[in-house]
Amino acid sequence: MYQWIQCIKGEGELLTEGRTYRVKEGMAMLLFKGVPHEYYAVSPSWIVDWIVFDGHQVEPFLKRTAGIPTSGVFYVSKPDMFLSKIQSALDILQSEITLKSIQCSSVIYSLLTDIVQYTSVNANNSASNLNFKLKPLFHYIEQNFNKPLALEDLAEITGMTPQHLCTVFKKSTNIRIFQYIHSVRIKKSKELLLQPPPMQIKEIAALVGFEDANYFCSVFKKLEQISPNQFRKIHHN
Repeated sequence: MYQWIQCIKGEGELLTEGRTYRVKEGMAMLLFKGVPHEYYAVSPSWIVDWIVFDGHQVEPFLKRTAGIPTSGVFYVSKPDMFLSKIQSALDILQSEITLKSIQCSSVIYSLLTDIVQYTSVNANNSASNLNFKLKPLFHYIEQNFNKPLALEDLAEITGMTPQHLCTVFKKSTNIRIFQYIHSVRIKKSKELLLQPPPMQIKEIAALVGFEDANYFCSVFKKLEQISPNQFRKIHHN
């Protein structure tokens, strides 16, 4: 499986693909499955938190969306947020709630998007500043994904021109702004698809901000490789 291993205290080293990385507090290792590696402490105490995960969309997300081609070490600008996601997944798995698999899937998806937004291979990357500027926008999209989102309105939230926002967003996240909006909407739709009683696809599409149900289905299949109905059938079985 893929592994996210976050350093809490002390120092260690990661060896992978002929390179050696020092891993300190505030840093994390992202290990691709099938890639040989070893890691060990270089300080008297080396404490890490970790989570393992898999899924057919993980590799394309990391390589194409996040621009991360293989295993490596990252500086984490919001380490507590990542640790909270790890704890959330553990709490869900240890609970008796129904649909725990889809809830864990949602946590992992959120973790992956956080890797895009809040990590860098460099200690002082301008991406951190860009993410700070985009923070109100991420919050606005999360709260208003079910409404029409016009580029001009989104630009106004950040105080940028539409053109500049597109440039900054792509530089910061490696994806276009409406790709990100689609990903948020599809994540929300997956939760609705599994809620009883079953809703019609066109109703779910409208609830997550798609005016056209056919377009919703097209975007869903592009991101998930299956249709909304197939997704519901797989997870209800």
